[in-house]
Amino acid sequence: MEDKMKENTEKLGMNQKIGIMLCAMVSAVATGYVPNYINIYYTDNVGISMGAVGMILMITKITDGVTDIVMGMIVDRTHTKLGKARPWVLAGGAGLAISIMMLFNCPGSLPGWFKVAFCALFYFLANPIFGTMTSVACGTMNNLLTADSKKRSVLGVFSAYGSLFCVMLIGLVVPVILSAMNESQAAYTTVTLIFAAIAVLAAILGVKLTRETVTEHSEAHLKEKQPVKESLKELVKNKYFVFLAIGTILYNLSAAPVATYYAKYVFGDINKTALINLPGMLAIFILPFAVPFINKFGKRNCIVGGMLLAAASHIVIFFANTNLAMFMIGKSIGGIAVVPFTVALIPMTGEICDYALYRSKKPMDGTISSAATMGGKIGIGLAAGLSSMMLALGGYISTDSSVLAVQPDSAIFMIRVLAGIYPAVMYILAAICFWKIDLEKKGITEIQKELKEQGLR
Repeated sequence: MEDKMKENTEKLGMNQKIGIMLCAMVSAVATGYVPNYINIYYTDNVGISMGAVGMILMITKITDGVTDIVMGMIVDRTHTKLGKARPWVLAGGAGLAISIMMLFNCPGSLPGWFKVAFCALFYFLANPIFGTMTSVACGTMNNLLTADSKKRSVLGVFSAYGSLFCVMLIGLVVPVILSAMNESQAAYTTVTLIFAAIAVLAAILGVKLTRETVTEHSEAHLKEKQPVKESLKELVKNKYFVFLAIGTILYNLSAAPVATYYAKYVFGDINKTALINLPGMLAIFILPFAVPFINKFGKRNCIVGGMLLAAASHIVIFFANTNLAMFMIGKSIGGIAVVPFTVALIPMTGEICDYALYRSKKPMDGTISSAATMGGKIGIGLAAGLSSMMLALGGYISTDSSVLAVQPDSAIFMIRVLAGIYPAVMYILAAICFWKIDLEKKGITEIQKELKEQGLR
């Protein structure tokens, strides 16, 4: 009877799948929209120098790793009627909506350094605070809806769909709106309002549709809390946590937000931004086929192989230069190559959580999951900061929205490097990290069975 009840509680209904998809959309607002457009908004609309924007992003990222780990520990120690993670999805969605509306509405009348301070303050709120809250909570939820690794892979697909919905808006719709409204302040206000509404509505509906069945099942067996000091020691000793954190940072570091710059200054037409972002949408059609592929060849092998293929595709992009057809071939191959990572990251993170629970007998789902979310936010944020600094070194000329600058050849070359060579290097380094995550050799399947028998999952 008990086994039958357990089986029922672990069943993944469509409400759970849609719910996790909506929660992923909230997280994608912080990790997708903000880093992709903060550079060009503050350099080409507000008029802040590229170096100043890059410095803001880099300094802010120093705190991001700390806030992710802290938020993970907070989630692990949360006990409410909504569970551990869902309350923070709600709170984060609301805070994120407010902070991004302020971030992309910098008053034009402010003096130069006040604009820099304005940008720093609201970027800090949007990313290390509320962005962290939503990302860690949403990442932890994937492990709390089911303890079954294959079902987690299914959640990975739906979570990816949620993220890709925002990616489609970011890559296809936003450039059209900005272009139609001449990249004005009103254009950024309109676009940001759309994403603020998504953050709030998706958080409410996502929380309403999901249920933390793993939390409910294991609560009676996991009442003893692990002191913070012990949690940190366990993290340091867990090599899989370390490789996951570094690997996801490197993977997301590849995402230098230069698509708009490339379209504007290499192809000479900002309207091509939507076109060159289009291959990234190929994952929508491939995601359902990724799960059986991953189950057959293994998570690690599929992730590493995909990253190496993505590295090769970005070498093609670098040499494409102004050849649009060659550029699109490289982008298309790269978009397909990273699908295994998108789908396999959630179940792989879940397995690392299971491995940590097996070792310590204490719940660390939030803390371990923070590695993936930390890697995403730090990587994307650092990519934005590094690209700003590299463009500044290349002599990029910042202007306000009323003037179109003629960029020097050195700046154009740096844009090409950031679109091609730079991400290729990051993919190779990330592949090395993920190759080290050999949980299959450690008998993770047997470990998961034992956790279920002990009532810990």
